[in-house]
Amino acid sequence: MDDLPELRDIHLPQEITRFPLGYGVICFLVITALLVLFSPYLKHLYFKSKKRYALNLIKTLQHENMADVCKISEILRRVCKVKYKKAVSLYGKEWADFLQKKTFHKISKKQIDLLVNAPYAPLSSNIEKKDFEALKNFARLWVEENL
Repeated sequence: MDDLPELRDIHLPQEITRFPLGYGVICFLVITALLVLFSPYLKHLYFKSKKRYALNLIKTLQHENMADVCKISEILRRVCKVKYKKAVSLYGKEWADFLQKKTFHKISKKQIDLLVNAPYAPLSSNIEKKDFEALKNFARLWVEENL
């Protein structure tokens, strides 16, 4: 009737030296590390896609009229909305001067007059093909430099 010899001492479990991480925490840490590593590449893709989109819009303009000159100005303003937020409110001569300052490529007085006067001219009025192509080329170069 002596049950005491069958009793053993109580053994405590080993001490935990570090916190065991669950699967959710490990996945979160891996995803965060990947985002930190690839964020410059993702930022580059983000801005490159805006550039590609703007260049495609400029390329599709084919009619030599004031409506397409207004569209070129609109595309340039949309690019400014991304990079130069205060320039969106410029108009007229200030708008053309701003565009000239932000690029190494210069345009002639004729193309500047087209940009300045396009919103006020009849939309169906035609312009010379070489002036329109020069303005399109300037817009393409400006977008490539500034995005």
